[in-house]
Amino acid sequence: MRLRCVPLFSLAAVAASGTALACTPSAATPMERLVVRSGWARLADSGATSGAYLEIANNDTAAVTLVGITADVATAAEVHESMQHEGMAHMIARTELPIAAGSVLSMQPGGLHVMLVGLRRALAVGDQVSLRLRFSNGTEVAAVVPVNAP
Repeated sequence: MRLRCVPLFSLAAVAASGTALACTPSAATPMERLVVRSGWARLADSGATSGAYLEIANNDTAAVTLVGITADVATAAEVHESMQHEGMAHMIARTELPIAAGSVLSMQPGGLHVMLVGLRRALAVGDQVSLRLRFSNGTEVAAVVPVNAP
């Protein structure tokens, strides 16, 4: 499933007009420069930590870097990478994730993911999480992902 998300600089104008917006399933057109798709978040208890996974397609002709992310349901949202080293599982924070022109960055369990820290409420199957992604070129993209069981 693809999620069509509206750059946030466009949201203010639409909000002023009284029109409601949300990310909706759709086919990405070549004109969409940054597209968030296949997103979902893990269910979790309030106060706990959860993870969110998604794909970011950079359909532009220039590379861009993911430099920040926020979530409406968490006190903090951080990009982490899980990996194995000498038989031990490790996780490191990634403050920047470059995305080459014409490529897709994939976040999935056991690899790159968004760590949702300090959940303000429990996440149950069927809930939604609103994310805001910030990029090095100044673009901000809003995405809404469903909560699923792993």
